[in-house]
Amino acid sequence: MMNSSIIKIFEKTFRELFTYVNLDNKFMCEVPASSMDSSEKLNTLVSVSGDMEGNIMFGYTPEIAKNIVEKMQGVQNVETIGLFEKGALVDFFAEFCKLFIKNLLKESAFRSSEDPTEERINCLLSSNPTYIAGEDMYGVISKVPSKKLFFKVNGEKFSIAYYLE
Repeated sequence: MMNSSIIKIFEKTFRELFTYVNLDNKFMCEVPASSMDSSEKLNTLVSVSGDMEGNIMFGYTPEIAKNIVEKMQGVQNVETIGLFEKGALVDFFAEFCKLFIKNLLKESAFRSSEDPTEERINCLLSSNPTYIAGEDMYGVISKVPSKKLFFKVNGEKFSIAYYLE
């Protein structure tokens, strides 16, 4: 699948889900990266398998995490990210991946046959999201060329690093 199509599907999925939980969001840019990594304080990793394989890492700030948890749990003023808050984040990113896969399969199903070399995607699975956090943490998932998408959520930086083939 063309890289620009995947970016559009990430943007669509991001906009749909963050708008659904009523968080201000905006796509900023895409940049290539020499490896799939994240230096954000909070990260969530999901693996993808099936007709495409790879990883998706969401990198975000503690403030965004608290905003998501507040919306997912229907509470106000989350102060710490404890066990239940991590569970809400994992649920949120699991929903993101389900919606992303649904949008990707839909795009593949309705793609015209202009490029006969492109394969149709019929089956995709995602792993359970893994929450990764820590002070001064720098995570490298793989040394493959990847892409990083940057967004703003309620004025804070949010990134999606991915490698899918």
